[in-house]
Amino acid sequence: MTDAQAIPTRPIDVSDQQLDEFQQRFCKAPGGNLRLLAPAGSGKTQSLLWRCAELYRRADSKGRFLVVTFTRAARDELRARLSNPDFAFMASAVEVVTLNGWGFKRLRANHHSPRLLVSEFEKSGCVRNTLQPVWRKFPRIEKAMEAQPYVVDKVLNGLIERLKSLGFDHEAPSIWAAHDQMDYLMRLGLLWQIQNLIDQLAECEILADKRLESFIEGVLPFWVDSCQTMIGQALFSLEDQKYVAFLDLRRQIAEDRFPTGGSRYTQVLVDEFQDINPLDLNLVRKIVDLHKADLTIVGDDDQAIFEWRGATPHYILQPDQHFDREFSTHILERNYRCPRNLVTASQKLIVNNKRREDKRVVAMQTADAEVQIVRSDRFVESIDAVMDEVRSFLASNRPNAKLAILSRKRAQLIPYQVLMASEDLPFCAAEDLQIFMSGAFEKLRHALQTCAMARANFRPPALVDDIVKLCDLVKRYPLKKAEREALAGHLRTSRPKSYGDALDAIAAYRGSLKGLNEDGAAGLVFCRVLRDLLDAPTVRDAIAALGAGFAGLNQDYGKSQEDIFYTDPPFLYLAEFAGRYEDDFQRFIDDLDSARDTLARLPGEEDASGAADELWRRPVHLMTALRAKGKEYDTVIILDANDGIWPLRRAETAEAKESERRLFYVAMTRPKRRLMITLSGRIGDQPANPSPYLTEAGLL
Repeated sequence: MTDAQAIPTRPIDVSDQQLDEFQQRFCKAPGGNLRLLAPAGSGKTQSLLWRCAELYRRADSKGRFLVVTFTRAARDELRARLSNPDFAFMASAVEVVTLNGWGFKRLRANHHSPRLLVSEFEKSGCVRNTLQPVWRKFPRIEKAMEAQPYVVDKVLNGLIERLKSLGFDHEAPSIWAAHDQMDYLMRLGLLWQIQNLIDQLAECEILADKRLESFIEGVLPFWVDSCQTMIGQALFSLEDQKYVAFLDLRRQIAEDRFPTGGSRYTQVLVDEFQDINPLDLNLVRKIVDLHKADLTIVGDDDQAIFEWRGATPHYILQPDQHFDREFSTHILERNYRCPRNLVTASQKLIVNNKRREDKRVVAMQTADAEVQIVRSDRFVESIDAVMDEVRSFLASNRPNAKLAILSRKRAQLIPYQVLMASEDLPFCAAEDLQIFMSGAFEKLRHALQTCAMARANFRPPALVDDIVKLCDLVKRYPLKKAEREALAGHLRTSRPKSYGDALDAIAAYRGSLKGLNEDGAAGLVFCRVLRDLLDAPTVRDAIAALGAGFAGLNQDYGKSQEDIFYTDPPFLYLAEFAGRYEDDFQRFIDDLDSARDTLARLPGEEDASGAADELWRRPVHLMTALRAKGKEYDTVIILDANDGIWPLRRAETAEAKESERRLFYVAMTRPKRRLMITLSGRIGDQPANPSPYLTEAGLL
């Protein structure tokens, strides 16, 4: 190794580094609390590390830094850069962690034999067994658990976790404290999270009404007791890694046990600060208070897209209010990654948001991206254009090049998963797209298989079981065990020779169906719903019948706690796509099976075996726009840029529409070379207009 290549053992002057004027200004800023606003592609990571280097130099190599990220991927990238020879002199003084990882380390140090509940099985078992003495003290919860234990346990587990993430404190259980927290959430625009919980609890009949007072008085005491029980038995959820760490730090501060010397952080730097929720904020506050450290927050308010998990842009927009300390603000104004025209278009778009910091972002790339808007009369016609783009991209065989298909909703991606799997094209599907693996999707597949057999006039040995399974889907919840057995007995006694005969037997049935069937009225309803399905002339008609008549497959936020299918049932997009199969039910089912088999072999993003890295190297990626943040691709295809999808139809408030605009901003700033956007004149049976975001961005 030459002297020029030698690893430095003394601090390097940041003035000698190739940093632009905005990065230099941030790195050389005086000590204190800083806010760095770093738009996409502005060199945030290197600025963060060189800021640490400068502070380390000023402190005569005595500073200690805690750098907090929110994903393992971001943590690993920072650690990898820290191992660069330029930073070797301070590597031992910089600790890079996720907030969860830091909290779990403290949890293990302060609690004897802690057990982390990770799987759905473990979490449900905790609610049904460990917390049974708790919920039996609350009659409405007890009744709901006994009626639907495998649904309500998921709802209660979601409640326990969500209240922690929203900043509730079981050690401050008074009604007044609860009302104060509700007021706080209202100011942040997060009270809708509580309303969602109330809706789920009312659906399970745990709440008699949807008033906040009923929630506070009837549910919060259960939450308080549950937290005490779990912590007392050293049972911890993933959210407890942060929540229990927050409680421990607060206790340590109250006891005046402050760290000193080498155990004290002099600087705490938090990346992606726009994505933190109230619990994250509480923990960060306690960390900096305990260590009496300066705080640097880093992020981009224009990329705050995780409000669905309780995050809010308020924290990065108004940090002084939430930390009771003053922050100096620096903005990185140069975008080194995005093509010039996409920087211009994205800035035209995002300035329409009112809740944001004004920024002057200049593109450093001189090349423009190729932008193509593909218009089709119907959604299904755009599929062919997208698949042609995918095939052309793969045929080009450019080394390390990647293409991403981005959607607003999971269901939009299903046709592409089916087609790519059927053609054996190499693709990567994000972990949140595993709808094919859900139990409800298997029920949908069974219904279509039953249609195929009915059309073939085939009488399978399991005909009665097939019909009873379909009856389980007519109403929101399945038939009770006694009802199912009685109906099956009636059908077997009638000895049906075909599915049509079985439906006639249901029409004549007088036994109970979901507690009803006076004069056979319920039997006639069940018969009509099943006949609409089994007599459907095409695959498209059959899927439409499933979406229209089978409440057991409809959108259901309560059941979505257990099965991802119910979050956004794919009937609209699946039915449109199925039109190309006409009456070939078996070919459609075979293609669904091919997609399912392909996805079953895909590892999750956090897979530790290295399989996830191999998956990431595949050339084509399918994901919702929420998953695209922090990534970049040679080509990006944004699906169905129509009003009602971008933004979603349910985004009715100004804040919700701004959140949707930020998501579209993230999507359109991912490509390095080419951006393709599809537009449909109709989606389903409804006319569809272009997204207003296209006009705002100057793309239409």
